[in-house]
Amino acid sequence: MKNSDVLKEVLTAIVHQVELFMQDEMKIETKFDGEYRTVDKVELKKYTTTIGIGGTLNLLFYATYDEILLDNLTRAFVYGEIHEDEFTELRDSAAGEIANVIIGHSLNSFPNSGRGVTITPPVTIEDAKSIVKTNGAEIISAIVLTPYGIIELNVIGLAKGEWNA
Repeated sequence: MKNSDVLKEVLTAIVHQVELFMQDEMKIETKFDGEYRTVDKVELKKYTTTIGIGGTLNLLFYATYDEILLDNLTRAFVYGEIHEDEFTELRDSAAGEIANVIIGHSLNSFPNSGRGVTITPPVTIEDAKSIVKTNGAEIISAIVLTPYGIIELNVIGLAKGEWNA
């Protein structure tokens, strides 16, 4: 299996889970534009969450959000009243938890049914600029549209394992 095929299989599983999560849990309509793009550079939006995918894979997952979309996801994710002085902290926490749920639910659809795959805790960063392909790693990207903006999903790295010989 070629590296690009592995990355696409992983990203396909993630896109599917993003659509399910947004529509079923967040009640936000989505539309996947249908394209998986191989890119050399990803321009990041104001908020980006990353999770490392290790074990039998060696990848990084990045979800980069339009700010209005992440604000709406935070309000939908957090039950009850949100005080404005708590919103920034809640937004970072919600972004991480959303990414964690999506990756966790995607694992069974990863190559080798996700056996031997580990994930790191999510990290949300603000105001990063871009990610550039280096050291032979590939980047594959997909865009999911919502009424509040887009979420761009990216998988970066070199897959490893016997099934990838």
